[in-house]
Amino acid sequence: MKTTFILSFLFFINTACGQDSLSSGNGNSTGQGIAFSEVLNMDGQHKTLRSVVGTVIDQSSREPIANARVTILGTNFSAVTSNDGQYMIDSIAEGIYQLKAEANGYDPQVMNNVAIDRTNRAAGFFTLQKKDQAPTDFVPVEKQPQPIKYPGPVYPEQARKDAVEGTVWVKIWVDEQGNARKAAILKSDAEVLNQATIDAAMKWKFTPAVMGGKPVAVWVSIPFKFKMNEPKKNQPTSK
Repeated sequence: MKTTFILSFLFFINTACGQDSLSSGNGNSTGQGIAFSEVLNMDGQHKTLRSVVGTVIDQSSREPIANARVTILGTNFSAVTSNDGQYMIDSIAEGIYQLKAEANGYDPQVMNNVAIDRTNRAAGFFTLQKKDQAPTDFVPVEKQPQPIKYPGPVYPEQARKDAVEGTVWVKIWVDEQGNARKAAILKSDAEVLNQATIDAAMKWKFTPAVMGGKPVAVWVSIPFKFKMNEPKKNQPTSK
């Protein structure tokens, strides 16, 4: 007995840290680099102190992130970014450091082996990625996501033996890059078909939804149809 599945594209777009010690945020910063000053230590020798300046932006939108905290790990030195995403940490002694940037709703980022010395202009540029925050059920869009890679599901062996047919509606979270981030069953004619549907949905690739000229994350709903006794098809049929 030949088995197959039929998928149809019926899209329902459900769319549509201040400083702890000597350092401080600097809203007038204009770039990255190190400023320095000379002070005397207890032995009367000159000690060089420098300032790290940098920017924190959103990885996807490339927009500056305000109120992000940048910390020199292992010290009390930190600063908070201004509205333009820039920060400055003052009075740092020469050495090798780790810088950490963190902001609400974003995964933190650590920059290792940042050398602060007389010759090195240390980089302080961070791009933070948003945490896995699913979009709301309704997100207004100007352009809907479109599938560009859509492998079909494997007909479950038990379903094939039992001649189970039906449709499984799955909701897919499509992120700003057009990747399937999560899939959830909305409605199913047969539970035995569910996992095969999820597995296939997570392999789909889309052009991202667009709003205001920028990619946005949305949910899309797609029916996966399983039907016996038809010529095998490796690609979905759009309606």
